Amino acid sequence: MSAVVRYTLISFLVVGVGSAVLLALLEPAARSGVLLAAGIALPVQVLAFGLLARARDDVTRFFAWWGAGIALRVVVFAVTGIASAGIAPVGRTSLVLSLAGFFFVLLLLEPLFLKGEHKGVKTTA
Repeated sequence: MSAVVRYTLISFLVVGVGSAVLLALLEPAARSGVLLAAGIALPVQVLAFGLLARARDDVTRFFAWWGAGIALRVVVFAVTGIASAGIAPVGRTSLVLSLAGFFFVLLLLEPLFLKGEHKGVKTTA
């Protein structure tokens, strides 16, 4: 099983468990924000990780894709925050905080899956 598939499965598990816990603790108005955040965070994270994993054998490409992944997350976060202006304040708060939390936790998981299939690093001088 490839690193991207394993990362995707674990990401679904982590976001699913995190969402279930949050849904049990939050009031109904905030639940939609958590579900929307999960639906936004998962595809963005899997895409960013997939691109990063493909470039792990070349240091230059790796850092370029790493920076692009960070930029993608920041843009998605900002656009989500701006676009959520029409949502009720409680739902908007839960959306933005859940999205930040999901991005953070899933970003912390990436190194565990990047090191598994490492075959060698090429440096460009």
